Amino acid sequence: MIEAENFSFLLLLLAGFVMTKAGFERRAFDYLPKILFSLSYPAVILLSFAGMDRVGFGRDVAFIIGFSAAYTVVFYLLAYLFLCRYTNVGRKDLIALYMVVGNQTFVGLPFAAYFFGSWGVQMAILFTVVQDFFIWSLCYWMFAGKGGFKQTARLILNPCFVAVILGAFLMWTGAQIPAIAAPPLVMLADTTIPLALLCIGSLLAQNSGALKAIDRDTVFAVLVKTFIMSVIIFGILTVAGTPPHLIAFSMFVSILPAALLSIIFSKEFNKDVAFANVLFVVSTGLFILVCIGLSAGQRMFGFSVMPAVL
Repeated sequence: MIEAENFSFLLLLLAGFVMTKAGFERRAFDYLPKILFSLSYPAVILLSFAGMDRVGFGRDVAFIIGFSAAYTVVFYLLAYLFLCRYTNVGRKDLIALYMVVGNQTFVGLPFAAYFFGSWGVQMAILFTVVQDFFIWSLCYWMFAGKGGFKQTARLILNPCFVAVILGAFLMWTGAQIPAIAAPPLVMLADTTIPLALLCIGSLLAQNSGALKAIDRDTVFAVLVKTFIMSVIIFGILTVAGTPPHLIAFSMFVSILPAALLSIIFSKEFNKDVAFANVLFVVSTGLFILVCIGLSAGQRMFGFSVMPAVL
């Protein structure tokens, strides 16, 4: 597990970036997402939920489920409402998607582990699982103009979702992972953050040329997502009397950078692919800078984004 006093894990991101720029075999990095989604992430999910205290985390789990659903639906529809007069149809859907769907898997997990520990990893996984239902139904439908039944069915059959179901079963029944299966699962889970960071670095290197295409739409969208939305969420949850650690986590997931899904959707539905690449690079870079700033403030002023409540 990453310790909050040590930000050196970002060197792995730098290694992926430098190796790609230096001409290292790119296909090796291209296979990383498949390994992560098929092996590493399912192992993390299974171990996280299997080890979750259903009594101690009950309130947190209920909050994350409700927040993920409300956040995705409300802000996605609000984004479309505010963009109703926006004439660039190639970017409109991408901006709306970016406002609610962050890069929880490749970027979110390493930083959730850094700031929130194992609790944050569990909550990030749960947030993603809940949001996936809306991504492959509401978001897909508004992108494609048709239902996403096939994509939803494919989601249910993927290894990550199966791991969630098995992990939830273990959590609620109190059953244990068989002793023979636990060590290899732990080994696979331990590969998640290193591989994810290498993958992020490689993707940033492959798309670094997109920085030349930064325009007003990019700057506006990134600033709104990173700062304005998090302030709104902070205000609403504070007034509602939400515990500080849940407010901090909610703000964290709200500022996550653009997901790779936005690039995939832009290609599949003939949207502005160049704009999707710009959003990915700029938002990821700004997110990392914000996290470094939070870490520096944590060390200099003694505050923590994760109160000692667990």
